Amino acid sequence: MSTRYSTLALALAAVLATPVVLADDAVAADPATAAPGVSLGAVQVTGTNLKRTDEAGVNPVLVIDRAQIEKSGKVSVSDLLRSLTVNSGNSFNEQYTGSFAAGSAGVSLRGLSQKNTLVLVNGQRVASYGFAQETQDNFVDLNALPLGAIERIEILKDGASALYGSDAIAGVVNLILRRRIEGIEVDGSFGAATEGGINQGKVGLRAGIGDPDSDGYSLRFSFDALKRGQLNADERELTRDGDYRDQPGGKLAGWSTQGGGYLSNPRAPVRFDTCPNGTVARPYADFGSPLPGEACAFNTQAFRTLLPDAQRYQASLAGDVWFNDNLQGYAELLYSQSRNGAFFGPPLSVGAGLRAYDAASGRLVDVPAVLPPGHPANPYGVATPFEYTFLDLGPRYKTNYSQFQRALVGLRGKGEVWDWEVAANYSQSEQREYVRNFVNRYAFEQVLADGSYDFSNPASTPAPLDALRLSTRRPGTYRLASVNAKVSGFPWQLWAGDVGVAAGVEFRRETQDARTSPQVLSGTELRPAINLIDGTRDVSAAFVELSLKPFETVEVQLAGRGDNYSDFGSAFSPKLGVRWQPSEAWLLRLNASRGFRAPSLPEIAQSTTISYGGVIDPFDPVQPGATRGVTVLRAGNPDLQPERSSNINLGALWAPNADTSLGIDVYRIEQQDLIGSDSVQKIVSNPQQYPGRVTRDAQGRLQLVENRYTNQGTLTTTGFDIEGRKRWSVGNSKVTVDGTWTRLLSFKQPEAEGEPAQEGAGGNRFGALPKWRGITSLGVVRGDWNAQLSWRYVGGYEQQVVGASSNPGLQAKVDDSHRFDLYVGYEGLRNTTLYASVQNLADSQPPFDPAGGALPYDISQYDALGRFVTVGFKYKF
Repeated sequence: MSTRYSTLALALAAVLATPVVLADDAVAADPATAAPGVSLGAVQVTGTNLKRTDEAGVNPVLVIDRAQIEKSGKVSVSDLLRSLTVNSGNSFNEQYTGSFAAGSAGVSLRGLSQKNTLVLVNGQRVASYGFAQETQDNFVDLNALPLGAIERIEILKDGASALYGSDAIAGVVNLILRRRIEGIEVDGSFGAATEGGINQGKVGLRAGIGDPDSDGYSLRFSFDALKRGQLNADERELTRDGDYRDQPGGKLAGWSTQGGGYLSNPRAPVRFDTCPNGTVARPYADFGSPLPGEACAFNTQAFRTLLPDAQRYQASLAGDVWFNDNLQGYAELLYSQSRNGAFFGPPLSVGAGLRAYDAASGRLVDVPAVLPPGHPANPYGVATPFEYTFLDLGPRYKTNYSQFQRALVGLRGKGEVWDWEVAANYSQSEQREYVRNFVNRYAFEQVLADGSYDFSNPASTPAPLDALRLSTRRPGTYRLASVNAKVSGFPWQLWAGDVGVAAGVEFRRETQDARTSPQVLSGTELRPAINLIDGTRDVSAAFVELSLKPFETVEVQLAGRGDNYSDFGSAFSPKLGVRWQPSEAWLLRLNASRGFRAPSLPEIAQSTTISYGGVIDPFDPVQPGATRGVTVLRAGNPDLQPERSSNINLGALWAPNADTSLGIDVYRIEQQDLIGSDSVQKIVSNPQQYPGRVTRDAQGRLQLVENRYTNQGTLTTTGFDIEGRKRWSVGNSKVTVDGTWTRLLSFKQPEAEGEPAQEGAGGNRFGALPKWRGITSLGVVRGDWNAQLSWRYVGGYEQQVVGASSNPGLQAKVDDSHRFDLYVGYEGLRNTTLYASVQNLADSQPPFDPAGGALPYDISQYDALGRFVTVGFKYKF
């Protein structure tokens, strides 16, 4: 690097290495001494296969180093990444207890969903979660990856299919494991919320032997254990009573009216003289219904989990050995296991639309909720439909067990011109989901036939009650095996500098096997939801990258990658990047690329999903235009093509000195041939366009809609990031002000195939997508003390999901959110760091969003944890 550009390089390395200082609680190290950010040795940075001496390269890369991770106050990779402003929406963690992928956590750059963000460990892929999010999306579970073993996290904010292949449309998150650990380190922390009784403890151990320089080898070990309690909706004042009618458009959303009663005719409910135990009589008007009289109802918040309990154990073992000055071998092992527990939902309610699976037809069949004549609870003498909730069975409780493992071995070689590397990688993510207190369909039919279950006093008939209780087990596994090789070097000189060349090949096999329980397949479970996936694919790829310097101040990156998939065919992804440094203080860059996302295995392989919903039926024989419950059967489509993308990123960085920097990155992503299922409403309303897709009973009532995945529509999103930093000395103190702000300008896509694109930025039509997310922090270092106060801002957004016609008094906008976090650390004791952090210092509540239903906020943006206080230590032997 020339002296002329050293000041800018140091300043830009500092700002690029500290974006999460803006998002978290760390104070940056001095750029003259900070390790990974400013080393003048050649290193490989995410976004290129060529080793560089300057991190301020062609690509927009954010780097979170080890010091920032330790001072962030975060205890998991998910918590850390979720706080980033580029993680703008459609990102879920274990709060999503009703998910088919419960217990997991992902990251969604640019709001493009978790399936469009590629997560790597040391530049290599790892296995996706065994279950698919929303039954369709494959993603890497961040809860399986050990934060304590990570040296730094590099986030490429631009599409990277030309380098890494599928899934990198929105960008790449690359977790770099620690390369050096000296001696033994122990750490521990304990934290608790100031409301709700939830607490969390974590302990960690790090150990390393061997010095690469003197011993020729290095061996590192890391272990973390975490235990967290469970937080339920009835433990927080915000959600306890489930009554949000004091909010604009709020409803009595946390209550269920299916507490028990007869339906002698659909429009005139008749209930017991007294409501069953566990329920109370409430006017139908409380629930927005025009029906007269009262319903038996109960508060469901006691059966709703805000944050599952968690037990996680994560270990890593890595080693390097230098056979000589030019040949190195390496190996890595990662292992984690976790357990999460949460309420799946309140006790099962039965009534109209009750179904079970029929293995012979592969469809659901009706199970009538009808009391036969002569039943002790039926005084009418005729078959009588009824509603009932099995409160005495207890809540349906879900427990997820997960095991993740990854083994990597490889060789690196260095020649006079060319470096080379070969690696073999195997990774597996295995899940087992257990749910207790479902209802046995055959026992249910039996107690209706013989009258052995007392609906008004279940405790008096314990044997039939126990026979109704059903527990299930659902397995899922994702496996990934790969071999790759690459060479890189600077073999020639052309124009104003060396020509960099990198090329490589990759061969990969992916397998997903997600099943349902035997109880579902045998038809035993009432009202089952099913997601079956059985798919395998082989992938082969070749890639090449060139770096040219036509002028001293200009660098050009050219890259291309071809991928061949055994299921859909081929895809080619090119990229052009330009870096121009017109002066010592300025750097400009342009990146333009094409990318793709291969159809996920749930989308293209043998898969079957059965779910439930509501739809307006214009052909209903009893009440045309009424909303009816419907079962939806969805299957994989082997004729799918990949989603294609066009990415453009423009960046400008200004750094007049090492203590001042300001940067902006503007992006535009167009994603074509989006894969989605057809609109159920459109299928029902236009049966002539979808022949054979709608099944009705003998009376013409809607029963089943058959759906499928297709390529449809285009999504276009634009926005920009602003990053700024200023550091100065005040007496004996060093003060740093950082800021990272992301502005979402547009997020357009059609709501259904063939319809015009709708705007989703600043609304929740395509998930909650605030226009602004920002983090600004003030850090102070004085002697052995350091402290940082961070202000996190999430902009408000329009309410576009819940309509005013169905929700009178609905508020037009969900409010802004302001949250403050505080970190204080002390390093005055030998080899010891003591710290305390307070997340959500002011105990601010998430803004009310009626689209959340029983949870009055959007879980992709917020949680109800409230103020959380943590104390911890770190000690080096």
